Amino acid sequence: MKQRDELAILFVDDESDILHSLNRFLRREEYRKFFVDNAVEALELLAKTPVDLVVSDLRMPGMNGLDLIKEVKRLYPGTLRMIVSGSQDIEQIIESVNKGEIFRFIPKPVEPESFKNILNDALDYYCMKLEREELFDEISLKNGQLTDANATLEKLAGDLKRSEAQFRSMNDAAQDAVFMLDGSGLVRYRNTAAEVMFGYRRSEHPAQPVSEIFPETSTALELNDLVSCDSALLARSCANLVIQIEGLRKDGSRLPLEISRGCVHLESGPHSVLIARDISTRIEEEKSRKQYETMQKELESQIEKKLLQSQAPITLRHIEISYLMHSSGHLDGDFTELIEYDPLRADLLIGDVMGHGIQSALVSAGLKSLFLKSIAEERKSPEALPPLERIVGKIHERCIHELIDLGMFATLLFVRLDLKNRQASFVDCGHNPLIHLPAKTGRCRLVKGGNLPMGMIEKEEYRQAEFAVDENDLLVLYSDGITENRSPGDELFGIERFSALLEEHAALPTEAIVEKIEAALMEFCGCTNFEDDVTCIVIRISGSTKMPDNG
Repeated sequence: MKQRDELAILFVDDESDILHSLNRFLRREEYRKFFVDNAVEALELLAKTPVDLVVSDLRMPGMNGLDLIKEVKRLYPGTLRMIVSGSQDIEQIIESVNKGEIFRFIPKPVEPESFKNILNDALDYYCMKLEREELFDEISLKNGQLTDANATLEKLAGDLKRSEAQFRSMNDAAQDAVFMLDGSGLVRYRNTAAEVMFGYRRSEHPAQPVSEIFPETSTALELNDLVSCDSALLARSCANLVIQIEGLRKDGSRLPLEISRGCVHLESGPHSVLIARDISTRIEEEKSRKQYETMQKELESQIEKKLLQSQAPITLRHIEISYLMHSSGHLDGDFTELIEYDPLRADLLIGDVMGHGIQSALVSAGLKSLFLKSIAEERKSPEALPPLERIVGKIHERCIHELIDLGMFATLLFVRLDLKNRQASFVDCGHNPLIHLPAKTGRCRLVKGGNLPMGMIEKEEYRQAEFAVDENDLLVLYSDGITENRSPGDELFGIERFSALLEEHAALPTEAIVEKIEAALMEFCGCTNFEDDVTCIVIRISGSTKMPDNG
């Protein structure tokens, strides 16, 4: 295992002042430090000098930080990689984290002591990784030696196992029904368990055709092969094999069985041995298990529908809205909410909590509750609506520490529709881009904010953005269950295919559009149940948005 003074860190930043500051600040650290101001020099140094950790700024002239990190991963996959960046680059950074290109990113501005701790934590992780790999190599060597020893032992024990196989199978099945058949398919022997299970006594049926106990079924050919008079075929059939079949009792009732078959050689010739086990209980248990799984999936689906997914509005005017909510069959983190303030103003929320299961569902429900509570607290009058950025900020204050403690984060998109002024405003917390399809152009445009997913960093300043909407415009909010839907060939459905689908069917009613989306996703993945929840809200601005004259 490497000692601290044997480790090396390479810092890459095009600002020389930052490199000088880092050199001064880290001068007392035991590990070796290298500083370069561009990606080309970094790669040249790596070719000559072993480096354990590369810390690069993202924005640099020429080759940027992400391109450098990708090249380092390709050439030196064992080297840890970190990026220093601002939140405006979060999409690229999250993608790189998910692909394993960077070990961690450090958001700017960086507090010096915190930066030093991050470096030390990264080096500790690197040393533990090296130690684990060394231990794995040692274990692999020992396992190889043990495998060789076992092979020798198995070879020595092979003859003994073969000689004992028939006896052990009979002894282990003492509580099961045992039949011995001659070459003509007649039962020449049955044990007491067989008498009790099927109702035929040995004294009354000394030579019973096996077909009376195991009538013609889909496995009849296997049984006919087993009891064939052809001694060569019989010998080949004596290899151990297990099949499932129905047995017929003396009273006419049927019994599901598992049959093990083998062969014994007596003085009169080879005989087949059938060991029959009653699997009625096993079948009932399997049915119960499947029923339980079906009920559980149905319950989780109902929880999602009632707790996490909102229904379409019924009073909002001059708007056409349709929902696509397709559950994956287990609890996920997708959730939606809609608040109507008056016939021309409403807030929509769509979010996705990382992970699956009860914890993700509870976090989703908690965020919905905070959304509603924060709106109620911040709204001072029926006419004045609280700014979205203030609502999001309040939610962040109330849940950020819990999310960090749980190690979870959520992508959120808050959208406010002001139909009177034909304006949409939004705050985007790392969610999928909102799709705006203006009727005038017929082409989708992706509207994206600059905030991180909620739960990633403790301090975050939220800013809302606005854009104009017009008659017959489409707005589409969606979860990554759509864009990350996979084909049998592991291809992603993707945002380009999704946008093209919306442009093709933009003239249809919103309900028809969501039907087209669902059909396209099922055809693409070749399935009816998706791996992740699919959530989509399609909104059309329809007709005049002027407030009615009540005077």
